[in-house]
Amino acid sequence: MARIWRNSPGQLLALYLILGVIALAVVAASHPSLPVKAQPIWFPLLVFLAWRVSRGGRTSRLILILVSMFSFAGAAFIGTPQWSPGILALLAIYATQVALLVSPAIYQRTRRYPASDRMKALSMRWTPPLWLPLSALLAGLVATLASLGNEDWAAIPGCGPARATVAQLPSRCIGLAQGSPVRFLTGDQGTSLISKLGFAEDWAHWTIVSLAVFYILLLLHRRPQVPLGEPARAEDPAVA
Repeated sequence: MARIWRNSPGQLLALYLILGVIALAVVAASHPSLPVKAQPIWFPLLVFLAWRVSRGGRTSRLILILVSMFSFAGAAFIGTPQWSPGILALLAIYATQVALLVSPAIYQRTRRYPASDRMKALSMRWTPPLWLPLSALLAGLVATLASLGNEDWAAIPGCGPARATVAQLPSRCIGLAQGSPVRFLTGDQGTSLISKLGFAEDWAHWTIVSLAVFYILLLLHRRPQVPLGEPARAEDPAVA
């Protein structure tokens, strides 16, 4: 896998497209309202852009990165009323796709650097350091607490008939629920009910989001830079 990560852009792009197909299936099964590349109409365009990247297209690679990041943000902030494994699957897929596009093999495929710069890219450390998951846990906790600003009326757990809608419940069984994507804090008449499972689910959701964002930023920060003053090579792709 390490050899493919460094030297096989074609296989990584094929994996990118396979993950795109899986994302389409997940969206169709659970969240058909998600925008952009989750919809089938966009997939032929993604195939074309992936082909352009395989030919060395820098602009196409940038477009794919932006589309994957936008799709990741759309899944992260969809605001589902309950815990959704489908959303976690989409977050993992979109984050993996961005990581594939910033991998050494695909990055170097769209550039024509001297041998010394290519060797620098291949020797870079791509595994996340220990501080990254720890920082993601802390950022996830902060985001979970900040999500308490997202509130709406909801049924108080254990009050009223089972499976009744909010409109069918008496006022004493309706409280203000806070949190996102799971509303884990419900308050009514000065009392608060905290769902420990809902809190854990929100924390896990935002930790995964933070981990993906931090790792992508780390990969972008570690990428090799073109030496200043070096003239552009004639074989460099100038367009998508």
